Amino acid sequence: MSDPTPVVVEASRRRVDLRPFAAGAAIFLLLFAAGNAVGGELGQVMAASVNALPFAVLAVLAYLGGERPNWAWIASGLWLALMVGGASLAALGLGIGALVGGPLNDPANLPRLTPGDLLRSGLIMVGIVASIVIGALPLLPAVRRGLARYLPIDPDSFVHTIALVAVLMIGLICSVPLLVLGAPPLLALIDTLAGDANGRDSAGLLRDQLYGLVWTIPAAILAVGFGITRNLSAALARLGLVRPTLRQVLAGLSLALLLAGAVQLLGLGIDWLWGVLGWPLTDEEAFGELLGFAFSPVGAVVIGVSAGLGEELAVRGVLQPRLGLLLSNLFFMSLHALQYNWDALLIVFMVGVVCGIVRNRANTTTAAIVHGTYNFTLIMLATAGIGG
Repeated sequence: MSDPTPVVVEASRRRVDLRPFAAGAAIFLLLFAAGNAVGGELGQVMAASVNALPFAVLAVLAYLGGERPNWAWIASGLWLALMVGGASLAALGLGIGALVGGPLNDPANLPRLTPGDLLRSGLIMVGIVASIVIGALPLLPAVRRGLARYLPIDPDSFVHTIALVAVLMIGLICSVPLLVLGAPPLLALIDTLAGDANGRDSAGLLRDQLYGLVWTIPAAILAVGFGITRNLSAALARLGLVRPTLRQVLAGLSLALLLAGAVQLLGLGIDWLWGVLGWPLTDEEAFGELLGFAFSPVGAVVIGVSAGLGEELAVRGVLQPRLGLLLSNLFFMSLHALQYNWDALLIVFMVGVVCGIVRNRANTTTAAIVHGTYNFTLIMLATAGIGG
């Protein structure tokens, strides 16, 4: 006869019932396997989970790990190592692919690397290793205590430690190809990417953006301790995902339009300065091909909602209250380093600062209104052939 006692684990001085997490994991794995087997739209829905759920799993394991070694404490480290390894391989693959001008997915027909390519590939690997070493420094208590003077973290919190290490490692790794190559690798591979969209037309690619948002919302809720240290209302409050006032909505819409106009002017100034200094600019034609599926009114709405809400939940909702405005925004910027050069990254950073201030002064919902309306406005301007 089976024991009806719930399976529990000590986490943050609470006894947590693990059965809902186990059931959710089992259902997800079944659906993911079915998606891979069946393909089609179900496969696309499940594939969209890989951007958000790994971070949610890491957060759940960190919360369950508590402040002392147990199975979840060890699993957090292993899962983090797996995520960092995946990010490292992706950055290295994109970097080398950008060097040779094509993918590396055919072992029988690998391109030949010149001595210069080999040198830069080696520099990418060195940069990745350096990123991991630097990112691991907060594992030292003295380093965490020093950082706690500037960041709103608890240096004795296992959850905060895992979040800090993950953000530093992955953020630095994403920046390495741009630092070494001087150009974002995704734009260098745009012709390959355009021909490898799994047969998705513009409507399908837009649906993929919405699928990603569908996964990001529950992932963000789990990432702040839902079911472990917070109930749903407390998790939403921690995320700043609350109902905005009419004044906040109107202020957010107005600020977004002002921001879009300011960015157009700022972009002209940056283009001029970069030209004077002889620095490379983001290839707008290549970026237009990368985002070409969204250049329509419907695409502007989808990108506005999916990127505006999804990125604000992840960065300003989950990370900023614990890692501060500056570090969370640098992480936000680094995630764009695979597709933007430094001119555009500067604008991304400034937009992130504005959204971060809105999060601090109001809430994440209002920041999402600003971000989403800003994205919508820029895409509509680009659709009309105005601005860059």
